[in-house]
Amino acid sequence: MVEFKRFMAIWFGVVILGTLLMGGTSIWLSSRDKSVEQTSTQESDENHFSVVYRGFIPTYSAAYPDYYITINDLKDNPLRMYIQLFLRNQEASGYYFMVDKYQTPPAGWTINAAFLGYIDVEGTMSYTYSNIYRDKPTSITEGERIETINLALKAYYDSSYTNFYSQDNFTVTYHLIDRMSAVWTVLDYDSFDAGTTEGWSGGSVSTDYYRSFRYSLRSSSYFSKSFSIGPPYSTAYLITPIRCYGDLSNIEIDGVIYFQPDVTWWVIAWYQFTIPLHYGDVSVRINIINGGYMDDVYVIAK
Repeated sequence: MVEFKRFMAIWFGVVILGTLLMGGTSIWLSSRDKSVEQTSTQESDENHFSVVYRGFIPTYSAAYPDYYITINDLKDNPLRMYIQLFLRNQEASGYYFMVDKYQTPPAGWTINAAFLGYIDVEGTMSYTYSNIYRDKPTSITEGERIETINLALKAYYDSSYTNFYSQDNFTVTYHLIDRMSAVWTVLDYDSFDAGTTEGWSGGSVSTDYYRSFRYSLRSSSYFSKSFSIGPPYSTAYLITPIRCYGDLSNIEIDGVIYFQPDVTWWVIAWYQFTIPLHYGDVSVRINIINGGYMDDVYVIAK
């Protein structure tokens, strides 16, 4: 085995459409099938890269990602997950890289290898890993199901991916939420169909686009509304479809950015977002640039 000499740093981001905040539309990306030499856990444990997680933006978080997906009203089955990777090769040589499963995933998951190609010394690559699928549950009786998948970044000397150099694994956790489950209490539902903003500021009612007839909320800058999550509830989510014409700028809770995507939309469509809320007095601000619409907003708690 080649002794590890320097560091490989990987920044994990998020691609809307099936990651931290689940999108209601999925785009198919081409994949490449290839038979790959498997390495044992013992072997990989002896010669890992150093994987450094930098969150969704470099200054955001040092934790591995948790992705929140509400299964209701999503058109695709299976659900395709997207993870935005940023790789920098700080090893002493260039290698051919791939991403694959590290361990067998839970039932319902399919994880296929993705071949990233060659990255030279000090070279970088941004890559959307999308060979991850989850059968969409028809229902989740317990309201929320937490599942963890273990992935690995592997490096090879050769383009046929047979001469193995080293690898490291990383963990991604998915929260699958069924808002129709009896365990949830609906604290707020805003359809705007009465022709009012229903307590939201920053927007006005519109008939241009909607999820439920006949109104949605339109804004050129942001949406904002406050919620109080207290006893007897300890867990709450805001679930909202958003139709954007540009990038989603960020999602803030009490003035702190809790979500900021690092990619642009593939298509103009409705995307469903699931946002964990804090316990206590909570303000949720959704900033949208270049205009957008919001409709059928739920706040659920248990």
